[in-house]
Amino acid sequence: MHASYYIAKGQKTLGPCSKDDLRNFLAYGSIRDSDLVKRADEEQWRPVSSLLELHANGQVVADGLTVLPTRRRVARYRDYNRVPYNQRGGTVTRRMIMGFLFLPPLLWWAAVALYTDHIFRQKKDENGYLLVWGRWVEVLVTILIIVNVIAWWMAITYASWILGPGLAELMKGMGEAVDVVKGLLNDTSMK
Repeated sequence: MHASYYIAKGQKTLGPCSKDDLRNFLAYGSIRDSDLVKRADEEQWRPVSSLLELHANGQVVADGLTVLPTRRRVARYRDYNRVPYNQRGGTVTRRMIMGFLFLPPLLWWAAVALYTDHIFRQKKDENGYLLVWGRWVEVLVTILIIVNVIAWWMAITYASWILGPGLAELMKGMGEAVDVVKGLLNDTSMK
C-alpha cells in the first residue's frame, strides 16, 4: 500500500495525496520545499524538503551531499480546453503544415512552441492526463525547417532566374516613364 500525505497550506489541510502528487505539486510550484507535510500515520508536521522519499532519485556525491535532479516545470492537464492555445497539438500541427507550404514564419512559430513547451494531444493516459508529443517531433520539425529553407531558397532563385530578363525590361520601361514625367514637369514649370 502507498503512503498518504497531507499538506498544510495556510489555514487549510490538503490531502490525502500520493508521493507522485507531492512531486507534481513541487514541479508545478503549487507547494514549496518549505511548506509543511506529514504522512497519514504520523503526528508531526515537517517541511517538504525533509521527506527523503521525495528526493530518493538524487545522486549522492562527495562528502555525503545530495544533488537533486533538475526538474523541468511541466503542467499536466486533464481537459484539452484548458491547455494554452500555443500548446495544443492541433494548433501546432496546422501551423507546421501551413508554414511549410505557404508561410514559413508559421513553421518557425510552431517550432518555437515545440522547443519551449510540451505540446498536448487530446488523447489521455491511464491516469486521465493528456498525453504530450514525444521529443522525436523536435527532430522532425528541425528537418522540416531545413527542407523548408532549402525549398524556398530554390524557389526564389528559380523565380529570379526566370523573371530576371523580364524584370530588367520592366525596370528599363519604368526608367523611361520617369524620364517622361520629369520632362512633363519641367515643361509645366517653365510656363
